[in-house]
Amino acid sequence: MTEVQRYEVIEAFPGFELRSYADHTLVTKPMAGAMGPAASAAFGHLAGYISGQNQARQKIEMTAPVLQRKSGSGFDVSFVMPHEMENAPAPLGADMRVERIQGSLVAAKRFSGAATDALFERKAKKLLTEIEAAGLKQASDVQYARYNGPWTPPFLRRNEVLVEISRP
Repeated sequence: MTEVQRYEVIEAFPGFELRSYADHTLVTKPMAGAMGPAASAAFGHLAGYISGQNQARQKIEMTAPVLQRKSGSGFDVSFVMPHEMENAPAPLGADMRVERIQGSLVAAKRFSGAATDALFERKAKKLLTEIEAAGLKQASDVQYARYNGPWTPPFLRRNEVLVEISRP
């Protein structure tokens, strides 16, 4: 079974959850283009990394979700490393990076369906409205999360939009 990034639900609000995420490590591949094509193009590079195409030649278990965040004219696409892995091996290519991310407070809106750019954008706008209505303050850009592969029927897919929240 695929490991899912760890978090604790702090509070449920209408339409979203407030979560506390632990420190974690990401391996990120920047990719130009729209959300869907950027994710598809980056996936092969990231899959190669966890298959042993890294400086340690280490194989790493796949985890969920695959994350995307807008960056310049495209997206940063990231794999979350397994929870126990604090020091992921360096990538072979200069266009990928390993980042250690500090734990954070995150608003998360979960939904199913085929994760199109339009659906993610619509859900992100809704989450930002819900955050404001709850009296919370946005502390980051929106991040997009996909938990399932393309072979999963759309009605069974888990997708999320995530936004860091300022701690009170």
